[in-house]
Amino acid sequence: SAYGFRPPASHSRKPARRLIGADSHNHNIIIRAPELLRLSATTTTNNKVIKTDAEWKRDLSPDAYNVLRNSGTEPANTSPLNSIKATIDEGTFTCAGCNSPLFQASTKYESGTGWPSFHSPLDGRAVDLDVDYKLIVPRTEVRCATCDGHLGHVFDDGPKPSGKRYCLNGVALRFVRDGVDEELMEEVAERAAEVGGDVVVVKQPLSAVLPGAAFDGAVAALFLGTFVQRASGGELVGADAGFGAVFQFFPLVVRAFYAGGFLNKIAGAFVDEG
Repeated sequence: SAYGFRPPASHSRKPARRLIGADSHNHNIIIRAPELLRLSATTTTNNKVIKTDAEWKRDLSPDAYNVLRNSGTEPANTSPLNSIKATIDEGTFTCAGCNSPLFQASTKYESGTGWPSFHSPLDGRAVDLDVDYKLIVPRTEVRCATCDGHLGHVFDDGPKPSGKRYCLNGVALRFVRDGVDEELMEEVAERAAEVGGDVVVVKQPLSAVLPGAAFDGAVAALFLGTFVQRASGGELVGADAGFGAVFQFFPLVVRAFYAGGFLNKIAGAFVDEG
């Protein structure tokens, strides 16, 4: 974890578990019999998968290696995993690097971005969040908590219940349909039961939160200052002014919106994971 030691759970998956064989036409959608994952040269520590760069290159496709190990980004609208629908398909999205369970199909939604998107991870142990400065403006990066592979980014414009949009690269994921891997289904069910239907919250890095929070706070203060200045100057009109009387409170509405964004971002950096 980027925030300290992650205690291993008694039911955590052993990194050397079997990898389900992929569809011959779509190597990201898993549908048939198990094959062994090549992990002979892999080191595991505290339920982490650790490989040399040469081993990752050997075990991953060039595109998956570029995303998972070099933090690359696949082109939008190119992933076959975009076709997986939460209302139709049942299964689990796992890491393409280590096969750890990350997201349930029921949390996937159509974001319109061209990348597979989810509103919540399986639990607080599935992914870690870090800071990405590649676009100068800090973004919150999503990484696999088991192998530290880059998955994508998370944004605050997602749907309920979390309000998050985990925007991920399809090449960094595999989709395992329910009924194919009983071991995976059992682990996912156990971990989902621990969450108990609560909203899964993963603590965000403070350095990723502060710039956006500062912007929201500044805008909220600006609109509040505008309203206070007009009120203290006697510029507010009475109720008989009709629409103008209502519109004069518009800065307070904007202020409330940005103040809410400020508080939500700050809370995301201090809330306990779960």
